[in-house]
Amino acid sequence: MLPIEPEQIIDLPFVENLCWEMLVEGATNRKSAMHQAVISTAKGNHAYMRTVVLRRVDAGSKKIYLHTDNRSKKMEDIHRNEHLSWLVYDQTLRSQIRLSGRAIVHHLDELCREQWNKTGHHSRRYYMTDQPPSTTLDQPSTGLNEALTAFDYSMEESEAGFQHFVVVETCIDWMEWYYTHSKGNQRAGFTYNSGSLSTATWLMP
Repeated sequence: MLPIEPEQIIDLPFVENLCWEMLVEGATNRKSAMHQAVISTAKGNHAYMRTVVLRRVDAGSKKIYLHTDNRSKKMEDIHRNEHLSWLVYDQTLRSQIRLSGRAIVHHLDELCREQWNKTGHHSRRYYMTDQPPSTTLDQPSTGLNEALTAFDYSMEESEAGFQHFVVVETCIDWMEWYYTHSKGNQRAGFTYNSGSLSTATWLMP
């Protein structure tokens, strides 16, 4: 996508549509800066941030998706508090997008299987490790055994990792766009109800 100039920012419907176009681009283009996103989970009085890959965006229903290991600490947080926050940023597009909403976990269901079938041979090894993420180790280690390091396993053998594979769907109920430019910054906020736009408002940057 090309950088947006201030004179192109006509109205709130334009901005909202632009945000979802950038998110779709982030999910479908590995070279997009928004392909890497930051999520935040809550545990008690603490917030924990992590970098994830933006795997899928459904602009029509206002849902975004990530893949992770069901044994990870983030899943413990999500099961305790189903609310998930996202942050993406593209310096070239001068745009930051923050989003939040209710998280739905897909494990061993149809959507999970569909996304697993699209997961490449090289990526499946991370779900095939014996020890779960965040396990305390005595020394530095990738956690991968010799066969996994050498990709010495078949697609059939990699099915062992499916039991640990999870798709997390976030049903967006709030989104905020922040745009930076030498001529002046701009900001807008949007709320959603069951996938439909509820409010759209210009905000003081």
